[in-house]
Amino acid sequence: MILFSLFVGVVMLPILLQHLEVADHSQQQKEERIARAATAEVAIVAIQKMEERLAADTEENIDNQLLTEVSSRVIGNLRRRADGRNDVESSMQEENLERRFRLAALRSERAELYHLRATREISNETLQKLLHDLDLLEALLIENQ
Repeated sequence: MILFSLFVGVVMLPILLQHLEVADHSQQQKEERIARAATAEVAIVAIQKMEERLAADTEENIDNQLLTEVSSRVIGNLRRRADGRNDVESSMQEENLERRFRLAALRSERAELYHLRATREISNETLQKLLHDLDLLEALLIENQ
């Protein structure tokens, strides 16, 4: 009887407990999905209200197309995260890739501006103004790293 008790305690008990943990883990995943969906929906409604408010606000003077593009992108990110398709690591990777693409685009724009100035298609004043704009955009991108 002692050997049987040891056998049950050492071999069978861990096997039985392992199945209990899986059930708890499954319940936790379900709760996480429900919570993510609920928080995403609340956030989406808040973004839509903010978009409407900004579109109606004449003092903000924000281009409607830009407003729609940005809010749609944020809402898309929220929906992907709610669906479990976008965890924190992939969000960070996405932001890093976007920053790298934007920096590459800025470098190309800067090179083209110098080319346009070298071929006298733009004045020095235009070059300086547009370079200043690119510098500000680049500073924003680098600051957010």
